[in-house]
Amino acid sequence: MKLNEALNLVLPVGECQAYHTPISREVFEANYRILAATKAQLSSKGIYYQMDAGPRIAGLTLRDEGKKDAEDRGRLDDKGQPLDEFTPALLAEIKRLTVILCPSPSGFDLKPVDQAIQAGHIDLDDWREAESAIVFFTCLCSLAPKASRAEIARATAGLLKASITSQPPMEVAASLRTSTQEEPQKAVVSVVPS
Repeated sequence: MKLNEALNLVLPVGECQAYHTPISREVFEANYRILAATKAQLSSKGIYYQMDAGPRIAGLTLRDEGKKDAEDRGRLDDKGQPLDEFTPALLAEIKRLTVILCPSPSGFDLKPVDQAIQAGHIDLDDWREAESAIVFFTCLCSLAPKASRAEIARATAGLLKASITSQPPMEVAASLRTSTQEEPQKAVVSVVPS
């Protein structure tokens, strides 16, 4: 059973689009403590803080909360690093579930995040911003009750200047191709009275 329910996020990243499929029920259940702690930390200073800073700091907050969780459970090594790899594994899963739709002469190509970075379509800073926005989206949506999940997903996407779709990435890429092609400019003739 997926939490997804076709609430795929399409997020602008520079001249590209990040297409993210939400985490599965199993990934949620393995990471619910860290996701809930991240959401609680982001909302602890009020709704304006959460909505303004939240999308930009959610990834960092998730890392901090993962370390706190490991510390609370006595799961740190002698250097103070978490023994449990939940946070890196969750971030790796988020990256795996994300594909970058990159403009090309023929429309948009789908590339895994690392390939899009290596090809210069996005840089590491672009990815970190997108990753943080996706973590924010994940925290809010995966913890929402089923009855209001779609509404929360749409509202969160709106805050991120993104959209929600049930279409697979190939169809989104095809629709981007047609919706972003420039229409030929019509010649405008001005008549200047003499």
